[in-house]
Amino acid sequence: MKGIGEILNKLQKVKPLSNGEFQACCPAHEDKKPSLNLKQVDDKILITCQAGCQPEAIMQSLGLQMTDLFIKPDVPPAAVKEVPAKIVKEYSYQDEDGKELYQVVRLEPKSFRQRHKNGGNEWTWSMEGVRRVLYNLPVILLEQTVYLVEGEKDADTLINWGLHATTSPGGANNWKPEYADYLKGKKVVIIPDKDTAGFAYAREVAISLDNKARETTVIILPGDKVKDTTDWFDQGGDYKLLPSMEQPVSILFEQDKPKYQTQGDALYWIKLLKDHSISFRAEKVGEHPTGVHARVTISADHQMLAWSYLNIERSEDRTRLANSAHQQLKGDFSKECSKEELRRCLDLFCAGLWDACTAMYLPELMSGDETQEPLTFLLSPYIMQGGGTILFAPPGRGKSFTALLWAQSVNCGIKKYWSVTKETVLFINLERSKQSISRRLAAVNKALDLPPTTKLLTLNARGKSLSSVMPACRQAIAQHRVKLIVLDSISRAGFGDLNENRPVNAIVDALSSLCDSWLALGHTSRASEDHLYGSIMMDAGADIVVQLNSETKEDGTLGVGWQITKKNDLPAIAQEIKALEFDEYGLNFVRESLPYEFPEIEGKTKKSMEQAVIDFITDQDTGDATATQLEEATGFSRAKISVMLNGSPKFMRTRNVKTSVFYGVKSTFNG
Repeated sequence: MKGIGEILNKLQKVKPLSNGEFQACCPAHEDKKPSLNLKQVDDKILITCQAGCQPEAIMQSLGLQMTDLFIKPDVPPAAVKEVPAKIVKEYSYQDEDGKELYQVVRLEPKSFRQRHKNGGNEWTWSMEGVRRVLYNLPVILLEQTVYLVEGEKDADTLINWGLHATTSPGGANNWKPEYADYLKGKKVVIIPDKDTAGFAYAREVAISLDNKARETTVIILPGDKVKDTTDWFDQGGDYKLLPSMEQPVSILFEQDKPKYQTQGDALYWIKLLKDHSISFRAEKVGEHPTGVHARVTISADHQMLAWSYLNIERSEDRTRLANSAHQQLKGDFSKECSKEELRRCLDLFCAGLWDACTAMYLPELMSGDETQEPLTFLLSPYIMQGGGTILFAPPGRGKSFTALLWAQSVNCGIKKYWSVTKETVLFINLERSKQSISRRLAAVNKALDLPPTTKLLTLNARGKSLSSVMPACRQAIAQHRVKLIVLDSISRAGFGDLNENRPVNAIVDALSSLCDSWLALGHTSRASEDHLYGSIMMDAGADIVVQLNSETKEDGTLGVGWQITKKNDLPAIAQEIKALEFDEYGLNFVRESLPYEFPEIEGKTKKSMEQAVIDFITDQDTGDATATQLEEATGFSRAKISVMLNGSPKFMRTRNVKTSVFYGVKSTFNG
């Protein structure tokens, strides 16, 4: 072929387009409205039928070969070595009486063409005016069970095994609804090619057979390297197994169902096309009185086309979104994915969205884990990997400095004060100005022996609530692959009264949904500094709760102690105390505290029940006490104290006074 003109001369209703392409009627199907697009790119001609006809079928109908789509340069005739087309296989299509109507011919180099005999009994490479029928028609009309495949080669493979098989001329995308009339009252077993076009062809066949065939079943051939029926037999398939492999026709439509994937709280599906991909993403999926709503985004090759927050159960809402997205598609993409196909895919995505959303939280059978691997920390022992921590204290006691110290230690992998695992951190500042955080960060960097300008990913939104900045947080967490978030503070969450369970649960859920590992700063009540302010669900929702105790010396040195008051799966951990030294510019140095340097903090060290009981008993003049006295003195449960007194080798009965039993500490353990 010397150029696109030679092909255009064989087509009807040729029309040049403004983008340099040409449009014409497709010769491979009855094309009343021109649907064939052609364009020349360098040394090749590209052809696309919007109705889905394959290039091979189009070229066959023109009496041309696929090699004719490649432009040959002008060279001397002697230098051109034409490879003559050679007929290697003829497939005869006959009418009900066995009279040949036309042939599908396979050529070498590989291509397919269709021909019929004209009035002069000569072969004509055209199908104009020729009646099209199913392959092997005279035989299948007499049989009750028919195998329907894609392509004459596969049909012959089954016929050679003594089965009754058929196909339609032109392969995929060339099934005509009237073909189903030949299969009325029969059992039809569809064996599709295992590719996108093959499943689409099989679905089209199944739909047309509805209410016509007596029964329709499907066989999806096993094997990753099996594409069609002939492949399966070549790889050892046994025709005797075919009946046992039949499945309901619904399996065909499950092949096209969305395969939902998750990203955080979002669900998405990527639909692969021939050369492109369309993706659908849903966020904020939830039930409302009027139906299920979601924020749905449609993208093409990962570029956003359109989005909307819509009622996914309303056809009108889905149609508007699909039409809006399709308007953004250009060129070949809009032909590969028609408006109808895009709408169908969006319908499929929305139809299964709620079930996919609820399936994210279905129960599962779990087995015990005997590995006994130690817990892992981002910052030991306060921030667990995959857990939530709340640090609480009254205002002005050093919570923010602590949070910045912990955050930057993890962010930069600094192990100066704590054992850490280096991960990216997002600091969510809802309390202070950007300038204040910048000054504090510089001081923290110096204390950690880092350059003062060392950066920490920070979201500054003073005066805003966590609920209002969550979308920005999600975006930053995904973009920077954040593994720990730090919230300053819980009081700015914006979910409601912290004394009520529902808002507190919402806060904990919000933090956990943003990131697997989190640290949040809380306050204490006015009545007591020993308790986190808010509903008891605050304590319940965190894996670790840390009380910050502080004491200021006359020289301005701030002592800070961290006492773990609640822990999941952790042993008892003693209070840690550090000294923070300041100069006129702010925090200057952090060091380990000296013994008895901060007696107020040391006095608040939490004791175990056993140690508290021992200390109280040994402090008594009599050297013993009852369980009731111990309950009143230590605050621990009398029942638990009684179990310990009678079960531990450290304690012994000393005397009985009426109904009261006194216990003492054995001298071996009274050090």
